[in-house]
Amino acid sequence: MAVITASEGRITLKADFHPELAIQARRYRGRFLGKEIGWSFLPEHEPAIRQLCQTLYGVDGTPDAWNDCCTVQVEVDEQDVRAPLWRQFNADIYLGGRHVVGVFGPRQAVRTGRGIKFLRGQPHCAARIGAYHMEVPTGSVLEIRKYPRAALAFLGRCLDGHGFWHMAQG
Repeated sequence: MAVITASEGRITLKADFHPELAIQARRYRGRFLGKEIGWSFLPEHEPAIRQLCQTLYGVDGTPDAWNDCCTVQVEVDEQDVRAPLWRQFNADIYLGGRHVVGVFGPRQAVRTGRGIKFLRGQPHCAARIGAYHMEVPTGSVLEIRKYPRAALAFLGRCLDGHGFWHMAQG
């Protein structure tokens, strides 16, 4: 989710965690005011923040984008060996603005993101002395629930060379 609201001479961005969000928000002098409020920016940065939402989440920050959601299934077919999406070293895996899989705690237990369900195949995590290697094998199928229809083209671009998606039945 990424929703922009304007009030009291500021705009706020309430968004799900993304590893790139804090880095980019600081470029526009954004201040994180806590999980309940989110990020705060000066009004003149609104076009840039909307573009940031497009880049990270595939939506422009309007609440309407989140009112029309669907369930999609993604089949993993990693073809890009130079920049793999489904293999990460010391990092969680994100797809189309959604957290797919990562590790939790010092024992580095594998956990799936909210609204993600693996239908075929499972992610693997190999721990090595203070580090880990995360992988979702080719052929795995995962379901992403409550994905905004407005971001489906974005999802397709994110999967270019990494797999494909289709609308879930039912």
